[in-house]
Amino acid sequence: MNATKIATKKSTKTAAKTAAKTPAKPAAKKGTRTAAKAPAKAPAKKSAKTTPKAAAKTAARPAAKTATRRARSAKRRVMVTGATGFVGAHSVKALLDAGHEVKLLVRSKEKAQEVLGALGIKKLPPIVIGDMTDERAVLEALDGCDAALHCAAFVSTQAKDAERMRKDNPQGTRCVVGNAVRLGLDPVIYVSSIAALMKPGLPVLHPDLPVADSTTAYGQSKAEAERYVRSLQDQEKPVVITYPGSVVGPAAGSVRGEAASGIAMQVRAGSLPTREAAWSVIDARDLGALHAAAMVSGRGPRRYMCGGHYLDMDALAALYGSLLDKPFEVKNMPGWALRAMGWVVDKAPNLKPPEADLSYESMVFFTQSPPTDDSRVVHELGIRWRPAEESLRDAILALVEAGQLEPGQVGRLAKL
Repeated sequence: MNATKIATKKSTKTAAKTAAKTPAKPAAKKGTRTAAKAPAKAPAKKSAKTTPKAAAKTAARPAAKTATRRARSAKRRVMVTGATGFVGAHSVKALLDAGHEVKLLVRSKEKAQEVLGALGIKKLPPIVIGDMTDERAVLEALDGCDAALHCAAFVSTQAKDAERMRKDNPQGTRCVVGNAVRLGLDPVIYVSSIAALMKPGLPVLHPDLPVADSTTAYGQSKAEAERYVRSLQDQEKPVVITYPGSVVGPAAGSVRGEAASGIAMQVRAGSLPTREAAWSVIDARDLGALHAAAMVSGRGPRRYMCGGHYLDMDALAALYGSLLDKPFEVKNMPGWALRAMGWVVDKAPNLKPPEADLSYESMVFFTQSPPTDDSRVVHELGIRWRPAEESLRDAILALVEAGQLEPGQVGRLAKL
């Protein structure tokens, strides 16, 4: 796919205007290193990597409480897609906790009851059964709402699903976001990914970077959807884009998030393969709180980078070691070797290990991903991330409960 210049002068000015209208919040405390200090209109200086000590002390203010305070002053009726997924379910929980009403577009009422019920949502919100590409169902779900949150996406690593991903994700985004904008909803929040902007060699990822190249069907589908959503922002439509890192945290019933299998593999191995890598992790509860806090009308187009904690492999191993109360090794495989393995698997998918997210693109992302500038989240929304240790602990406990990890593999966490 060809790289496309999306961040035009007009969108840059829009981001600057939006940042200027919002009073800056105090910067994170000294121990917080997850957001670079920079003006919203320009790339920030490279943020420091999170040390194990800093990662455990980052949350200066609970994100969910902040979102609740900010959102209660203007309750919205929000149409949500993807509510049976990991991000969508936690976002629905955060929206309800903040005092908003929600209406859901889901494909299965039973799964919605199971996933949301596990998060303590006893009464199922109003639902419409349908798919994000079904315009009739989308319009029915949007009816009576004044805001929207589009979390849904079709994700698969199977070659047979490649064309469906290339078709459904852009089409679903046009159907949901396009109709929400046409009907005058404000805001309309679209959940993207830091992968949409990632290029090797960048010093920092910030939300106004152009859309990046991708070699995978999923990445290409998200890039096309991203271009469409940004074109609406260029027209001054009230579209908000969020760019999460790897989303982790407690399960929502049977849903544990895409990063969970990687955590399970690392814990089972008791080691990490290389020092030449880093991982940006954000808690699903914090991402939900961000979506609730951003659910305010009249602020125009906005973009929020939310990579979360940037953990190099030594920091991640130290967190695992502290949580499990046992040594956690970091091996010395070179980054190029992991990228080469990913390239081989792309050419011969039958060689891919079970559960492994192994591809050339994923290994480039793993071994060459820079820190993220999350400063707008702090300055405009007042949210700071909870400690990475808490997020990883809850993710590991969910994997034990699901039987993907044995109690003997998680050390002292087995006693909780």
